[in-house]
Amino acid sequence: MKSKQFCSVCKQWLDMEVVPTDGDDDDGVVWFRCPSCQGFLPKLSSALEDQPGSDTEAAAGTTDEPEGTDTHTDEAATADTTTTADTTTTTAEGSDMPWDSPADMLAARAAGLDGAGGDAPPAESKDEADTPAPRVLTAQSGDKDQPPSPEPIAEYAALLAEQDAAAAVPYRPWETYEVGQCVHHLAWEDCGVVVAKEEIPGGRHIIKCYFEAAGVVRLIEQAAR
Repeated sequence: MKSKQFCSVCKQWLDMEVVPTDGDDDDGVVWFRCPSCQGFLPKLSSALEDQPGSDTEAAAGTTDEPEGTDTHTDEAATADTTTTADTTTTTAEGSDMPWDSPADMLAARAAGLDGAGGDAPPAESKDEADTPAPRVLTAQSGDKDQPPSPEPIAEYAALLAEQDAAAAVPYRPWETYEVGQCVHHLAWEDCGVVVAKEEIPGGRHIIKCYFEAAGVVRLIEQAAR
């Protein structure tokens, strides 16, 4: 069985034979083989059923169309509607054909898609591979750059509220203070409470205080006069 079909590789109309298929390989598509480039050209079987006598008319070059009608134009439009870039399986002229049947061609294409790993994540670029992973600081790492924990402001405020502002002692850098002692900063006119004592490099001592207006402040104590 032959039918005149348009080959998109050879760019011409040719008489093509239908490729026979058995019951297992029948996928509902009529396959033609180009005699020039040996490529497979699919055409829906329904398209053939809607055109009775297409083989005879194509071979004779006559149709029922009125004179002046370009039959090749209609056939080209039909070929364009039934053949897309994804279904055209012809190869360039002179190339080797690795498939003996349309079924072998479809199986090879399916195996190629599976081997490509379409769901695999994209490969990292060189810049991404060279970028070090961010460091995660934990309490057990002992990293000195670890950010300090937030201050318990609510506890400091409650401790300050328990103090007697009238008993506050003036803050002076050369004096020594104790945790829980109420101090009055003369320059700020602000009352606070000592919440911790710390030692910094150089043998200097500081007190951490919570003031009603200034909040948490570190002040020097035991400074030389």
